[in-house]
Amino acid sequence: MARLDPLPEIAEQAAYYGDGFLHNNIFWPMEHTKQMVAFYRQRFEHYGHGRADQAIVGLGGQVFVRKDSQKAWDEFRPYFDNAPVYGHGPSMEDFTRETPLTVGSPQQVIDRYAAFREDVGDYQRQLFLVDHAGLPLKTVLEQIDILAEDIVPVLRAEADKHRPTDVPSDPPSHADLVAKARAAGEATDLHVVGEDRWTGRRAEDDADETADAVTR
Repeated sequence: MARLDPLPEIAEQAAYYGDGFLHNNIFWPMEHTKQMVAFYRQRFEHYGHGRADQAIVGLGGQVFVRKDSQKAWDEFRPYFDNAPVYGHGPSMEDFTRETPLTVGSPQQVIDRYAAFREDVGDYQRQLFLVDHAGLPLKTVLEQIDILAEDIVPVLRAEADKHRPTDVPSDPPSHADLVAKARAAGEATDLHVVGEDRWTGRRAEDDADETADAVTR
């Protein structure tokens, strides 16, 4: 297997428990994203939670959108060039080519993000970062409106149209996983409401122990 980045443990942990895996790929090229998602899917299947293509996956993303593509580039460039994180580094052209950052029209965002399924398979969640690069609140709120009105409904419809019927559209809830574990005889000791289904502990217990350790 090719080398993974320093956080394959997160994908491994999510796969072990049968949880969904959100790859926060906003600074990574698609080659890396494909590698991490493929690793998670492989381990999800290894632990018996279903086929690899049935694993619950989410991706990160960044956009700056205006109705006119050139206006989007002209407006966003000063913010990008001086952004606290990526300012004074790679050019906006390089960054939009090599990472999920997409600057342009709603259709350009739709085309690019709808195509991600070709690289990582059908996935269930798409996170958009819009409050970035020092954008003023008014602009951020405008971005949210464009996403809600022109982009997200189309992406959701495209995902539903292409997703196979035996690939879930929603991740299981904690209650779903507990019920599944109980049905399989893996959680016979879960008699306390709120108790963790794997360790038999509750978050409150850990908090109490931590407090005791601090006061000792």
